[in-house]
Amino acid sequence: MNRAKIQDYIDQRVEERRGTFRSRMVDDTHLEINKHVYEIVFDKNNAFNLDSFTDRFSMILSKYNYIVGDWGYGQLRLRGFYDKDNPLFKPDQGVDTIQDYLYEECNFGCNYFILHNLEVNIPKQGRRKRYRRPEIKEKKRKIAEPSLRRRHNQEVRRVRHNKKPHFVIKKRGNQS
Repeated sequence: MNRAKIQDYIDQRVEERRGTFRSRMVDDTHLEINKHVYEIVFDKNNAFNLDSFTDRFSMILSKYNYIVGDWGYGQLRLRGFYDKDNPLFKPDQGVDTIQDYLYEECNFGCNYFILHNLEVNIPKQGRRKRYRRPEIKEKKRKIAEPSLRRRHNQEVRRVRHNKKPHFVIKKRGNQS
């Protein structure tokens, strides 16, 4: 696949996503996406662009307390971080790790912005119905052998070997 094909595919995906979310600026520091309010906490070199953010936005980002957007090679990348009060909090995705993310994952000196989600939507943790394998019940069958008294072609003898009794079952025709 050459670069032109890849770029065409990217452009096609951008056009498909365009218009999915409705956004507007409420004031200089607040914005609204589908009636969900965000606050701009930090904006380095006017990195925040409402149209680009709306095109890249996904509903999965609404569960995070903070969203960091950084620009690299003309592409906007979004990543979410949790506050310590959020029940979905994980230490590697906490607010304390935003600076580490900017230093390690982003391009050096890139423009970025940080948004604070004022209305966090925590997904419901429903119980998933798990497929349970049916239990395998083994039926115990009795062996279809006649009782010892009804066995006409066998003979049972008690033999002593080293002062311990043993039982030997032999066919009647092969007695020794």
